[in-house]
Amino acid sequence: TIADTKAFVEAVDAKVSDSADWGIATPYLALQAAKEGTKNLLVAAENCHFKDSGAYTGEVSVEMLKEIGVEWVILGHSERRQYFGETDETVNAKMLQVLKNDMTPIVCVGETLEEYEAGTTKDVVKTQTVAAFKDVCPKCASRSVIAYEPIWAIGTGK
Repeated sequence: TIADTKAFVEAVDAKVSDSADWGIATPYLALQAAKEGTKNLLVAAENCHFKDSGAYTGEVSVEMLKEIGVEWVILGHSERRQYFGETDETVNAKMLQVLKNDMTPIVCVGETLEEYEAGTTKDVVKTQTVAAFKDVCPKCASRSVIAYEPIWAIGTGK
């Protein structure tokens, strides 16, 4: 909630050190509250749309995110892939849109339990990474973040 975001930012903001970049990714409705409440945290959106504009009901464009000062966007999160059918191609389209708008993408990659048990982790992660960075210039790639998210480890205790 917005109230939870405000409370979290208030509790954490002054405690972060300069030794690393610290951030929070919030639902869309809480992004502005996070931006307004922090001096030290990076604020990231949990997703964005891959088009500048158009009739995409319920989607949020990078232009909308930039308007409220958001500079970071998570792409390819396992829940987006699982529940919304996002593909490597969709992640790439979003990646190109984020980079085109001088924002920083946080690209999530990771394998399922079946892929992990089959020993294909490296192949899966490489495939996802190569697909996400298709047509991305080296300079743009250098300002991107890759987040390894082993899907099988989320909430399993493994």
